[in-house]
Amino acid sequence: MATPEEFYDALASEYHLLFADWWWAAQWHGRLIAGILAERGITRGRLLDCTCGIGTQALPLATLGYDVTATDVSKAAVARARVEAAARGIDVAFKVCDVRDLRDHVDGTFDVVITCDNALPHLLTDEHLQRALGSIRACLRPRGLLLISLRDYDALRLTRPGGVSLSVHGEAGSRHGSGQSWRWSADAEYVDIELFTFTEDAAGSWRARSATTRYRALPRANLDERLISAGFHDVQWLMPAASGYYQPIVLAEA
Repeated sequence: MATPEEFYDALASEYHLLFADWWWAAQWHGRLIAGILAERGITRGRLLDCTCGIGTQALPLATLGYDVTATDVSKAAVARARVEAAARGIDVAFKVCDVRDLRDHVDGTFDVVITCDNALPHLLTDEHLQRALGSIRACLRPRGLLLISLRDYDALRLTRPGGVSLSVHGEAGSRHGSGQSWRWSADAEYVDIELFTFTEDAAGSWRARSATTRYRALPRANLDERLISAGFHDVQWLMPAASGYYQPIVLAEA
């Protein structure tokens, strides 16, 4: 079973295969998040993406006027994010670090910290989650905002789905896609996810890769409790029907 660092190191070169058009999707992510921030009066300022991956949120937010610093535990993901930013002339300050140790790696305080795409549930214990949230809290200015997106584990724990169906994009001879297989623990506290990516060459042959990592099926009440313990307040959940985003969003004020 891969650690989060190993999992995203292996995935970095193929992360775009999860989307029909990664950069189009990234810009959609950026607009939605910027709209949520604007509703709270944050249209500019310093923004830290502390689980940035290859830059799916960090890059478009930088194009929308935010002063973005982006960090991730995966060296390969950060390297790919740097390449994607340079290719588009986007100015982002990148660093490699663990979300639990942000204060040792980033300077100053931020108006906003974001962690999206179900990253926090890689932290498998209350102790590690509390440490990460404390680290994030220390990076925020007074009354700064934390924005989290993650899966709706309250609902998923009830149904325990077996995965995510395969999706295929593109034209014959250059198609690509992905899918997921989920294996739940007996108590539904954890789910091991095997992610498959595959690409087609001009001859019609397919190449597939897979990697597996573990997530904690983190209930809302547990995350709320950990946020309050870390010094956050005014915790608010925005479900997809209200926000338009593809995952539930949690907002909390420092």
